[in-house]
Formats: sequence, C-alpha cells, structure tokens
Amino acid sequence: MTQNTPPSFSLEESIGDFLVASRKCEVVSLERLLEAVQLVGRIRALVHALQRERGASSLWIGSGGQRYTRELEQYRAESDAAAAAFREHLDGWLAPDACAHGRSRLLGRMALALHGLSGLGSLREEVLELTLSPMDSTRGFSELIRALMALVFEAADSATDPEVSRALVALLNFMQGKELAGQERAIGAAGFGAANFEPELRQALVHRIDAQERAFRIFSEFAAPAACAAWRELQTAAFAADIERLRRRACTEASGHHDPARAEEWFACTTARIDAMKEIEDLLEMHLNECCSARITADRADLGAVRDRVAQLAESELRDSVPYAVFFGAPEGLEPSQEEGDAALNVPIVGHSVMDLVQRQAARLQSVEDELHAARQALAERKTIERAKALLIQHRGLSEDQAYKLLRQTAMNQNRRLAEVAEATVAMSDLLGKGGL
Repeated sequence: MTQNTPPSFSLEESIGDFLVASRKCEVVSLERLLEAVQLVGRIRALVHALQRERGASSLWIGSGGQRYTRELEQYRAESDAAAAAFREHLDGWLAPDACAHGRSRLLGRMALALHGLSGLGSLREEVLELTLSPMDSTRGFSELIRALMALVFEAADSATDPEVSRALVALLNFMQGKELAGQERAIGAAGFGAANFEPELRQALVHRIDAQERAFRIFSEFAAPAACAAWRELQTAAFAADIERLRRRACTEASGHHDPARAEEWFACTTARIDAMKEIEDLLEMHLNECCSARITADRADLGAVRDRVAQLAESELRDSVPYAVFFGAPEGLEPSQEEGDAALNVPIVGHSVMDLVQRQAARLQSVEDELHAARQALAERKTIERAKALLIQHRGLSEDQAYKLLRQTAMNQNRRLAEVAEATVAMSDLLGKGGL
C-alpha cells in the first residue's frame, strides 16, 4: 500500500475539462449543421425554379416555339432571382472561419454547382434558337440540377444528431422524388407536344415513374407524421387521377395518335402536383430547422449543466480532500463482506462522481451512434447509387436512363439489392482507376 496526499482535484479537473470540451464540440457541430440546413433551403428554392423552367422549355420546344412563351420568360426570371440568392448565400461560406476542417468536399461541391450555373445562359440560348430537342433540353437542365442535388447530399452527410439526420434523409429523398417528377413533367410535355412518344421517350417516362416510387418510399420511412399525412392527401387530389390517366395514354397509345392539346393538360396537372410537393418540402424544411434549433438549444443547456456540475465536483473534492490510499490488490484482512467498512477506513473511491459523468457521456454518445446508423445507411445508399450512375455516364457514355437500367438489371440478374450493385460498381472504379469502367 502506498499512501500520499490526493492529487484528485487536478486529475478530476482535467477530466471535467475534457467532458466540457466534448459537449462543446457537439454544440459547434450542430451549429455548423444548421448552416448546412440553411444552405439546403437555398438550393431547394433554386432547384424548384429550374424545374419549372425546364418543364416550360420542353413544352416550348415541343410546340416549335408557339406555346408557353410568356410562362417561360416568367420562370427564367424566377430562376435568375433564386440563382442570385444562392450565389449571395455562398459568398458567406468564403469567410475564413467557414473553411473549417471537414468542409473541403462541401466547398468543392459548391464550386461544381457554380460551374454548372455558369452554363445556364448558353443552354437558354439553344432553347430559344430551337437547336435542341426537348429531351436534350431536359438533360441540360437535369445535369445542372444534379450538381445542386449533389451539394445537398454533401451537406446532409454532416449530420451528427439522429433526429436531425432522419429529417434530412426524409427531405433529401423527397427532393429526389420531386426532381424525378419534374423530369417526368418535361418528358411528358415533349411527347404530348410532338404528338409522338418514341420508344426511348416512353422508356424514359416509365423509368422516372418507377424511380419516384423508391424515393418516396424512403421518404415515408423517415419523415415526421405530419409530412406523411400531407403526402397521402396529395395522392388523392383530383390532379393525381388526371396524371394517371395521361400516363396510361403516354405508355400505351401508338405513336402518332396523341393529341398535341394534351401537352398543356399534362403540364397543368403535373405542375399542380409538383407545386403541392413544394408545400410538403416547405413542411419538411421547417421541421428540419426546428429539430436543429431545438437540439442546439438543448445541447447548450446541457453544456452549461455539465460545466456547472464539473465545477461543483471539483470544488467539493478540494474542500473534502483527505489523505487517501491506493491499493494494489485487496487490503490485507479486508474481505468482500466488509465493504461497508470503507467509510470507516475513510478511503474514498477517487473520481467516482466525475466517472459517473464520463460514463453517462459515453453511453449517450453510443446511443446517438446507434440511432444514426439507419439514417446514415439510407443516405449512403442513395449517394452510392448516384455516384455509380455518374461513373457509368462518364466512362461508358450512357445516358442517365441507361445507367440506371444497367444497375437495376444487374441487380435483378444477380438477385442483389440495387445499392449493393452500385457499391460494387464504385469499388471497381476505385480499384481500376478512371479507365477501368
């Protein structure tokens, strides 16, 4: 047995400092996450405006420049306003304190998104000059929107709170479903406007319909009850029946038997659906902001409580410190049945109170990690599928539809999940390098 005067105050004070620092890091992480959530809001507004412009551009080209001129001008103005607000918001991310550790990929995605926006002017010129087909125009806008959506994925990847992460996954998948609905609107407008659904156009329409279902299914798994109820209500709206009727005609009627007047009917009912989706997106974003703000408030309060408790324990240990004993093995003559004699021996268990705080923090962090797993897995799968599609588009020269069809067909042939095939595609690309696919 070695006896000494206790250094417990300095040791426990140091442990307390690390506990406080741990909780402080959580608050800072949530504050940065709130910044990312606000970025998602700006992106969402810009994507919605571009989706409307894309649909009108497709209809305008399909009609040979005869219809939707005024609406196209209006949607372009709305896109310009949303783009200006987006760029202004991004300027704030160039401040020295914004370029923190872990944000390199996010800032890189911002650069790619701005690069995509720089090509919007030339895309618009080609639309006005009628040098693009409706499908080419749709692809051009979709590429720009895809770059913006990739930025949303990157922002969502920084979530460290389970509730916030679930809200982000719900919003992200709903945005993805809405984007697919916007592509469906543009494709349908092109087909009806030309009074002709070629096989490629029809296949593209079917692909968008199928892909929407998957995105909305994941959204429903993670969304709050209010958003799920709003989604169910949307599906019973009058325009939903009109869309189903027109979908069936697009997919079953022979080419050349379509009435061009249906183009505007299609555009009107699909626009009503997408505008209703925008309201659900608003609900999801509001819930996301509320979750993030509530967690910041709660964690700040917890930080203050931990700081106060650590100070109290340190003060108590300093005041009540007595000579103590550190035993290497059981003290001679002390049997387990004599544990009640600890108090009489005046041998305190050093750090017991602080260790309670340490253990609670460790258990809480483990619980958070467990709850985050499902949300992170859903997000990772979506990111992997998008990355696999991008690799196939880039290295195989496939269209987005062809890339998705290849992944899905491979998954069916191998009896594997789509996410597993996408992961294998990405892994093979990483292994073989750029020329490997």
